[in-house]
Amino acid sequence: MWPSLKIIVVSVATALVGAIMSPANAEDGRTLRVTAASSDLNAMWVELARTFENEHPGVKVELDNSTRGYDDLVQATLRASLTGSLPDVSFQGANRLRIYTDRNLAIPLGQFLNTDTSDSRKALSPTVEKIGASKGDSYALGFGVAEPVVFYNLDLLARVGGDPSHLPTTWDEIIRLGSSITKLGEGNVGLIFQYNSEDFFWDALLFSQNATMMNSDESKIAFDGPEGLKALEIIKRIGESGQASVDMSKDQARSLFAAGKIGIIFDSNSNQLRFEEDSKDKFRLAVGRFPLMAANGTLPAAGSIAMMFATKPEQQKLAWEFMKFASGPAGQKIVALKSGWLPANDFATHDSTELSGHFAKNANYKASLDQLPILRAWYAFPGENAAKVTKVIVDAMRSVITLQKPPEVGLQAMASQARKLLGVK
Repeated sequence: MWPSLKIIVVSVATALVGAIMSPANAEDGRTLRVTAASSDLNAMWVELARTFENEHPGVKVELDNSTRGYDDLVQATLRASLTGSLPDVSFQGANRLRIYTDRNLAIPLGQFLNTDTSDSRKALSPTVEKIGASKGDSYALGFGVAEPVVFYNLDLLARVGGDPSHLPTTWDEIIRLGSSITKLGEGNVGLIFQYNSEDFFWDALLFSQNATMMNSDESKIAFDGPEGLKALEIIKRIGESGQASVDMSKDQARSLFAAGKIGIIFDSNSNQLRFEEDSKDKFRLAVGRFPLMAANGTLPAAGSIAMMFATKPEQQKLAWEFMKFASGPAGQKIVALKSGWLPANDFATHDSTELSGHFAKNANYKASLDQLPILRAWYAFPGENAAKVTKVIVDAMRSVITLQKPPEVGLQAMASQARKLLGVK
């Protein structure tokens, strides 16, 4: 039995990882230091810790979920590595694993996966370890899967002649409806594309055309061709439909959508539960698939993976127990019911009548479930400048969606800066 568990939830306003966690006081095999993004999913992170408390009385869990996005958590984690204050476990963005494996910070998990014969280990599906595979080992466990989807305010859609029972499937249809909603006036915005979600939606625009970010040996960028130009042309049309004049942060856009003033918003499915709750008694909500532009188009799988940074045996033992719990049946149930993400562990989904029933009774999950077969890894750029390349891409998309630069110029700027940062042609 573990001694009694205490959970400390660090508020959003609190200083980040390196400043709040003292490893000297926590490396006792009973205190677990956990960081996670994003703070938008606070209820899920807290319940995950509290449920672990009930199942493992004994450990003090210091939970810091104050960072708003994955890149912010990367920067905080890298700072912590310089001061010797890395957390024991961290829930990071799936496309940022490479940053930690390249720096030899993430602990390889094969040593645990291959020797653990417990029921909790057997409850982890192969998909859970494949999601975190790198360099011939697994360096993370899959936790929650996020996808790009389209949220619709069906009331605004109907006002401009859209058919709520048949959601649009092409960019032309979506942009036409968005433009019409903007023209309604009354403070309505027809269409918002969350381009500033790191490079997630840039990947979606490229992958949906069956294009790639770099060539197979990563010696050359591959998004600077016709597919990249087409992606930015779509972004320009979105700006012209209304977003150019009201460009806003992700949080502002989500709040405006919840208030019933945005007709269509491209966002992660992890926001589904939030939007369902916020739209109650305000407007009818529906979720649609991301438009594909090629028959063999794919989409990026985002979401959260659990990594271990603990180096001392006792801390690793405790960290491994927590990671198995998070990616096991109990943790995956919390993911499904509290986040809008899909569980990474398909064993948990298939074996749980509660979860299968949960998805079946809510039609808004259909789009995400239908897209599962075409998901691929959210691409991670090589090298130490990966996060800087992401910023270059976001900045270029912003310049086009706000109509400050034409697509051709935006693509040229994006490509030239990315080449320089990556040291490739």
